[in-house]
Amino acid sequence: MANHQIKIITQEGESVSFDCAEDEDIISAAIRQSIFLMSSCREGGCATCKGVCTEGDFEMGKVSAQALPLEEQEEDMVLLCRCYPTDNMVVEVPYTFDRISYSEEGKAFPAEIVELEQVSSNVTKLCLKRSDGEKQIKLDSGQYYDLEIPGTQTTRSYSPANIENNNGDMEFLIRVLDEGKFSHFLKNDAKVGQSINVKGPSGIFGLVANGFTPRYFVAGGTGLAPILSMVRFMQEWGEPQPCTIYFGSTFEEEVFYVEELTQLAREMDNLTVKICVWKATDSWQGEKGSVVDVLKKDLESAATKPDLYLCGPPGMVDATYTVCEQLGIAEDKIYLEKFLPSVS
Repeated sequence: MANHQIKIITQEGESVSFDCAEDEDIISAAIRQSIFLMSSCREGGCATCKGVCTEGDFEMGKVSAQALPLEEQEEDMVLLCRCYPTDNMVVEVPYTFDRISYSEEGKAFPAEIVELEQVSSNVTKLCLKRSDGEKQIKLDSGQYYDLEIPGTQTTRSYSPANIENNNGDMEFLIRVLDEGKFSHFLKNDAKVGQSINVKGPSGIFGLVANGFTPRYFVAGGTGLAPILSMVRFMQEWGEPQPCTIYFGSTFEEEVFYVEELTQLAREMDNLTVKICVWKATDSWQGEKGSVVDVLKKDLESAATKPDLYLCGPPGMVDATYTVCEQLGIAEDKIYLEKFLPSVS
């Protein structure tokens, strides 16, 4: 089987090269040579390993249409975990060189379930405490961890709502899906005191320093978790930028963490919280309408164009991104992460 040369070019123009056989995907080939590129599910179901092929030919394996839409495939965008080279390739990736490591970082560690609570009609709060004798939880707010279902080798990636700490505490907000493997575990098998293996952190979503530019955080459903972590980080470090959280749900029964968000707004003079329900009843006291519509009105009247952080379902993220383009907000002021289902 022929080997091909793969060259990965990062945002700042740095590069790393390695060989890849035609019958192995690029992420696996890199790992075989102790090069750890950004990746998560390795099933073609998320967008963590997305890049654009600028030279060479390849074949794509099975991928989620949400992770890699057809129009992106036509523009030679690829998911490296499902990309098999048929020629030498050059691939540009949307992260900096320091995100590539040469030893497997984020060694797995055990954590104990200390709290398990249903906080809305479709969201469960899962709190863990590190249980290997270490207390440090490393995290750049916005990153994710891989949680392993006990007794299996199946993992799912979730961003915590907490910030980095030395107490061993982790707080996850997990949407419960009818066919989800981790959801099945939460609904049927998980219990306080149980141990879960945790690996990470990973991911490139996070706060970007840009002076005193206002920050708008747009969250759909459990996309609130990394957003909450970023705002809590701002609170911890006294960052003064004006910021607004736009938290959207379809129905009122899907809303959660109202008290937590309200308390956070009380404690932060620079924070405004807008909880939006698309199909709200007359009794709903928050914002009525989609989170995208509420955001659009504020953007139209904003004196200063903010930096935007988007996290949630693909439909919400794409619609918000479109509004930003229509209103002339530059692409480099928009930071986003989509929550995508696994292929299997």
